[in-house]
Amino acid sequence: MRIFLGVLLVVLGPTGLVSQAQSAQPYPPLTGQVENAAHHPLAGVSVLVTGTAISTTTNAEGTFLLPLAGPGTYTLRFDYPAHLLTDVVVTDTTRLPLRVRLFSTRPPAHPRRTRH
Repeated sequence: MRIFLGVLLVVLGPTGLVSQAQSAQPYPPLTGQVENAAHHPLAGVSVLVTGTAISTTTNAEGTFLLPLAGPGTYTLRFDYPAHLLTDVVVTDTTRLPLRVRLFSTRPPAHPRRTRH
């Protein structure tokens, strides 16, 4: 009986350790891309998790990565010069990578003329 218990502990022991190591891994980061109204990537967009000190800036491809503490509901604030300040709420069920489009506050360069 002792030999059987010893073998059982040897077999089950490492499995328990692997399971504990997997559960101790950090929550996956939130990833996404920011683009303008013409679907071009925006570099240098400030991305902030409101109510926290967590923030980042988009890279040359407009992508970002935010480390989060765990599951929950988060509000992300996207700020870029001459574009509307945009808040996006994300939850555990939000599809990633997140795609965010920012719209300019400037009028179009060539306004359309209407025919009368």
